[in-house]
Amino acid sequence: MFSLRDEKKKTKYSLLVIEIIFIIVGMISILKYGNSLLLGSLEKFDNDDVKYIRSAWNLIDNKILSYENIKESTVYIMPGLTFVLAFFMMIFGKMQGIVAFKIFQLILQAGSIYLIFLIGRKVFSSRVGLIASIIDVIYVPELFVVNTILMECICKFLFLLLIYISIYAIKTKSSKLYIAGGIIWAISCLFKPTMAGYPIVILFMWIKSKYKFSEILKYTTLVLIIFCTIMSPWWVRNYKEFNSVIPFTKSTGNPFLQGTFINYDDSEGWGVPYVKSENAIKNDQNEIKAGLQRLQKYGAEQPIKYIFWYTIGKTFFFWRGPFYWRTIFNIPSLIAISIHVIILLLGILGIVKASKNNLNVALVIGVVLLLNLIYLPFYTFERYSYMAMPLVMLFAALSIDEIIKKKRKLLRWKRTPCL
Repeated sequence: MFSLRDEKKKTKYSLLVIEIIFIIVGMISILKYGNSLLLGSLEKFDNDDVKYIRSAWNLIDNKILSYENIKESTVYIMPGLTFVLAFFMMIFGKMQGIVAFKIFQLILQAGSIYLIFLIGRKVFSSRVGLIASIIDVIYVPELFVVNTILMECICKFLFLLLIYISIYAIKTKSSKLYIAGGIIWAISCLFKPTMAGYPIVILFMWIKSKYKFSEILKYTTLVLIIFCTIMSPWWVRNYKEFNSVIPFTKSTGNPFLQGTFINYDDSEGWGVPYVKSENAIKNDQNEIKAGLQRLQKYGAEQPIKYIFWYTIGKTFFFWRGPFYWRTIFNIPSLIAISIHVIILLLGILGIVKASKNNLNVALVIGVVLLLNLIYLPFYTFERYSYMAMPLVMLFAALSIDEIIKKKRKLLRWKRTPCL
């Protein structure tokens, strides 16, 4: 499943070379830039990354999972990233732990390159998998993400691993693989609540694969037991701290409210009553209420405009650019955007060309669509599409492979002597 035993030497060496190159360049970037690529300030704590760092420091010092206010427990974030950061900081120190965390992310990125190859090999061919891996290495945001203190790197690795295991689990109906998938799925939910929607695609694949109801019930029960076991400490903690059942977070209010503004333009004001509360949970409830009121009011007045915004408009913002918010090695944003757009165009072409009878193709397309759809009710931007890009790269690689085959065929035809 994870072995390269049957691969050609050329494929093995090519994969090894691109992995080594990426690791070397990644290490250079970590040593070169240090904390200069942070999105926020370690003095002001004015962005997500530095708030996660402060959250880890506070967890170590005061045993409190906090975010905005270090004196209060929070349910604004999932605990995964804070706990991983705190782990490295407890071993290496509060500042050196940040460096260790980046090196850990570099290892995960290298692992993700390998998973892209494995998924590409399973879905299409080894050639396509290798091309997709090369595309991922030259995709500039991958180096940027190594140097961020965000959950994108960890989540992408878990996401790709979950997809790869799912492909085999669906085909083989192996309980061991479903257990492994359940563990990875639950862990990924401790970082990103949106991962909770992943089973929707699996249910679709079960139906498409003609699973019996008894089989669906068996594997659903098995995975849910694992999920509840891993998530239960978080649930118990939330109930003790907030006297409320909170499965994931209470942070959907503001992204939901922001998403009600067409093109995110709030220059004309809110248009509905909105009261900001000092209590985070109450404020979340107020923001959701204000968002629903805005949809009721303006959605009724301009239904076509809002339907377009909540489908095509937000999809455009989701895919329009790469998650590349700081410059690495003087590579300008224009180059990163150009590469991103080319991958998207080749990916769309590859999706059109891909065999629709291939169940694995259906799974990958289904996951891409799910990620797109799951963010539409909220504020969508390029950071959210980052996890889906490796899957788009698979289809871009398929397009490139088809182009290479056609060129080789044309060259052979030209070299064939006329009779």
